[in-house]
Amino acid sequence: MKTLRKGSFDSSVSFLKNLLSRSGYPVEISPNFDERTHEKVVQFQRANFLDVDGIVGKNTWEKLMMAGYKFSWGATNFILEDDEFMNDYTEKDTIYLHHTAGLHRPDYTIGWWENDNKPGTLNRVGTSFVIGRKSLEGDDMFDGVTYRAFNEMFWAHHLGTRLKNNTLLNKKSIGIEICSLGPLQKSREGKFYFQANSKTIEVPESEVCQLNTPWRGHQYFQKYTDKQIKECERLILTLASIFDVPLKKFKYDSSWFNSNEEAKSGAPGVWTHCNVRADKTDCFPQPEFIAMLNGLYSAYQDFELDYSEFESMAVGAPNQLNKEVLEHYAEDLELIEN
Repeated sequence: MKTLRKGSFDSSVSFLKNLLSRSGYPVEISPNFDERTHEKVVQFQRANFLDVDGIVGKNTWEKLMMAGYKFSWGATNFILEDDEFMNDYTEKDTIYLHHTAGLHRPDYTIGWWENDNKPGTLNRVGTSFVIGRKSLEGDDMFDGVTYRAFNEMFWAHHLGTRLKNNTLLNKKSIGIEICSLGPLQKSREGKFYFQANSKTIEVPESEVCQLNTPWRGHQYFQKYTDKQIKECERLILTLASIFDVPLKKFKYDSSWFNSNEEAKSGAPGVWTHCNVRADKTDCFPQPEFIAMLNGLYSAYQDFELDYSEFESMAVGAPNQLNKEVLEHYAEDLELIEN
C-alpha cells in the first residue's frame, strides 16, 4: 500500500481517513493529507505504540487495517471458520483470477472449502472472493453475485505451485474465483458436457465458449457470463485502489494466458492461475474476458471507491451446509505447501 504523509493527495488518502474515522480518530473525508490528518495519524500511532512520525507506512497501515477494515465492497460475507485460513495480516500487491471447475453457487464453493479436510488434516485452501453465475437450469439468483470467504487482508493457499516462493505468492495475493465448470467435452451427438469425478454434467450450447484455436488441449469451455465479467472488473478495480495493485497499460490477448515468468517470480499486478501453473485452465482466454482486461487501465483512471455499504453483512456460515450437496463445487483448488 502507498506510503502517505502530509501533502499526499489522492484516493488512498480518502481511504486512510475512512480507516482513521472507523478506528476512533474521526476526520473529514477528502483526498487531501492535511495538518488535521497528520494530527490524527500521530494520535493513532502514539496510542498503538508505533513510531510517531505522522507517516503512514507498512506498520501503521497494518494497525489501521486490523482496527477499521470492515468494508463490504458489495460482497456478502460467508466466512470460513478461523482455522480454514491464515488470519494474520499480510501486505498485498497482486490479484489472481481463478475459476472453480464447479457449478453456479458461490456459497457452495465456500462450503466445500469448509468441508474438504480429510481426517487429521487442515487444508486452508480458498480465495477471498467467489463470483456466482446463472445455473444450468437458468436461475440467475447468483449470477454476478460475490461472496466473501475471508477478509482479503488475510490469506489462504490458492495457487498450489511447486515454486520455491509458493507460500509468498499466496500470502501477498488476493484470489478471486469465478464459478465455471471450465473445459468441456463434445459428444458425437454434438452435446457439450463436463465430466466430473462421479457424474456427467450436460451444458447448454448457449453457455459454451468455442475458441478458434484449442488452448491447453481444450476448445470448449463453459463461458463466463456477462454479469460475472462485469463483477470481476469491479472487484479488480476496487482491490487495486485499496491495495495499490498496479494495473498495466497492456494489450492482453490469448498468449497472455500462458505460463509467465514474471508471475512466477512474484511480480505485482493482475494474473491468472494458468500464469503460474501449466496444468491449469483458469482462467481461459474467452474474448469477452480479454476485452474486460484490456479496459482495466482506462477504467481505473476514473474509478472511485464506493463507501455506500460500510459493514459486511453475513448470511449464515459454510459449516451449516449439507456436505453431501457440496460435491463438485470446487475441484480446482489444491494444497501444495512450500
